[in-house]
Amino acid sequence: MLFNKSKNKPIEGTPQEEELDLQNLTVEQVGQMDDEELENIGQKKKKKTKRRKFETPKLKLLISVITIAMSCYHLITAVYSLSPLLQRGIHLMFVLVLVYLLYPANSKSPKLRPSLFDWGLVIASVVSVGSLILNFQRLSASGGRPQGLDLVFGVITVLLVLECARRTLGYILPGMAIFMMSYGYWGRFISGPLKHGGFSWQRIIRHLTLTTEGVYGQILGVSSTFIYMFILFGAFLSVTGMSAVFNDIALALAGGTRGGPAKVSVVASGLMGSVSGSASANVVTTGAFTIPLMKKMGYKNYFAGSVEAVASTGGQIMPPVMGSAAFLIADSLGVPFIEVIKAALIPAILYYISVWHMVDLRARKDHICGLNKSELPNLKRIILERGHLLIPLIGIIYMLCAGYNAMKAAVIGIILSVVASFLKRATWIKPKDLLKAMESGALSALSVAAACAVIGILVGMFSLTGAILAVGAAILQLGHGMLLPTLILTMLVATVLGMGMPTTACYVLTSTVAAPALIKMGVPAMGAHMFVFYYGILSAITPPVATAAYTAAGLAGSDPNRTGFAAVRLAATGFIIPFMFVYSPELLLLGDLSALTIVRVIVTSLIGVFSLGLGIEGFYYRKLNIIERA
Repeated sequence: MLFNKSKNKPIEGTPQEEELDLQNLTVEQVGQMDDEELENIGQKKKKKTKRRKFETPKLKLLISVITIAMSCYHLITAVYSLSPLLQRGIHLMFVLVLVYLLYPANSKSPKLRPSLFDWGLVIASVVSVGSLILNFQRLSASGGRPQGLDLVFGVITVLLVLECARRTLGYILPGMAIFMMSYGYWGRFISGPLKHGGFSWQRIIRHLTLTTEGVYGQILGVSSTFIYMFILFGAFLSVTGMSAVFNDIALALAGGTRGGPAKVSVVASGLMGSVSGSASANVVTTGAFTIPLMKKMGYKNYFAGSVEAVASTGGQIMPPVMGSAAFLIADSLGVPFIEVIKAALIPAILYYISVWHMVDLRARKDHICGLNKSELPNLKRIILERGHLLIPLIGIIYMLCAGYNAMKAAVIGIILSVVASFLKRATWIKPKDLLKAMESGALSALSVAAACAVIGILVGMFSLTGAILAVGAAILQLGHGMLLPTLILTMLVATVLGMGMPTTACYVLTSTVAAPALIKMGVPAMGAHMFVFYYGILSAITPPVATAAYTAAGLAGSDPNRTGFAAVRLAATGFIIPFMFVYSPELLLLGDLSALTIVRVIVTSLIGVFSLGLGIEGFYYRKLNIIERA
């Protein structure tokens, strides 16, 4: 429920009258809202809502039944595993059906119900993917050798995946997939290192849809296991009120300090971002709370938006979950999960220390103080009244770091979130909230799953044509065998590939295309994968496709480009850290390092971060001149 600040009454009226200026909300009123209300505000500020909102009870019930069934299926398969082809096929069928029911084809499509065309696509999804599910044993035994209508259903599946991705993610990823399929067919007509013998359409379709190399490859496998379970875990945490606990803890710790609201954004977004799979989604959830507070205390609107965008983006590189990419990195490199956590820890901490430092310098320069003590929650009261809601997060971090299977850790985390809520009467989860969490988890997973399916096409074509080796060779050739130029070229490639991508899709694409060149140059595999992952993630705040920055600009009412460039400036350390850990792998804690080495690396890095902040902001206790800044 939204409130009028002066009268403290619900705001009623037309949708235009209900569109609320976030700055008119008090801290107390914002704190009383749940995640769904905050997200709705963010959607209104962005002036578009893609997903349909059904009004017919039968359609609402249908979506609830499908989404809850989808979550039940994934909970069951997290404990009792199925054949990979079968498990991924059922996952994809759920995704395609829900996307075609919920996402309109274009602006002219019905917004309150699926069109006849959408129902036709739903039927096509069930039939084409259902054919693979029914015949998976034959296909697994024959290595994907087609019979009868297999290739026809394969073509239909590819088209359905492309249209699904277009509706949820836009044209970039489907366009790349179409380009790669065309390259697979016409590659024999290309000159240079990218030339290959060419493949028939039958060979391409077979590779992409009848084996575990394309659509049903490892990427969709991760989407249907680790990613889905941790999105579902986040949905359960949301209904228990843990995100509100994060916000209140951040307010209590940092709200009263100099520039308090901006520091609240840094802490709250870092906490939420680690378990969130999308920087933009995190901006909407926490930004609707933090951005109005920053503007209220005197920060300019573009700077307030940039702080939230940078803090939310950083959550994707923050252990332990890293937007679910941590599991992909461990799986790709064949290393224990704890090794990924160790490698990501110091760079992520340096990133957030840098943002905190620069926010503090800006507050010092603009004379921005913290919030009044009367507006801040009491930390002791938060811990006593709602601290038990943090038990599942603490539990899952322990299990992941102790080497437990990530899937089972997520299931146990979900169970812990329910059990912990019953420790106090005020936080009990009602049965309808459990169903809401299962429904919300399924809906949140759709765009990520669509991205993973279409990226499976890209990865499948890369493996079929050998383009990975060709791209790596091209980067090495342009870099003339020197590490620094190769790093710069790889940074540019990873940034372009990551633009507009969800976290997991971003990692898969950048690590597949850009990382091999660095590994050939002698960069440790962990360092190469973390390098491209960082720049892929930072593309969310890098114009011209700075999705997180533009989302924050919508909430702040600021110019998107100015917000994006301010975010790049604020996240300057993030753009430098990957070069630091390539040249000094000790930052990633690789191998057996002495305590003295670790202390030296941390101290020198902190000095660098502190100095960089002073140089960029040009202020300490007074304005710095150009020589001092240099």
